[in-house]
Amino acid sequence: MSEIELKPLLAPAVADVLEMMFFSEVLGPGEPDSNANELEAHVAFAGETSGKVGIRISEPSARCLAASFLGESEDALTGAQIAQVVCELTNMLCGCIVSRMASRGSFNLDSPEFIRPHNENSTQISATQQSFEIEHGTLTVSLSLSASS
Repeated sequence: MSEIELKPLLAPAVADVLEMMFFSEVLGPGEPDSNANELEAHVAFAGETSGKVGIRISEPSARCLAASFLGESEDALTGAQIAQVVCELTNMLCGCIVSRMASRGSFNLDSPEFIRPHNENSTQISATQQSFEIEHGTLTVSLSLSASS
């Protein structure tokens, strides 16, 4: 699949997951703030097509989404809880995107992995990313496909 085919999968998946699971919404297109503290996670998937879905989210946005998802006050959240919710958001987005990539077939999703910013995977052959303005910051979602073996 090319970037032209992949990019239209991201926005609807983000909108659906944020609305259904986090009681939030996309406010519009966004640009990441290079000065913002960001959290990242990714989930690898394998099946008819293999690759990785990754997210980078501003820490205030992650805290806000975690509070909504967990039904807790933002002040009561620990760093570990926020990291777990960032991983779960990545997992949900991966499942939603992959289900839109192929209506038939099955996929295996790895466990979400919380990662350090700007960790690159050299086996990617096709990637697209899109940034969205959300409450308190920005969410960037990337989709990378792996070389066929």
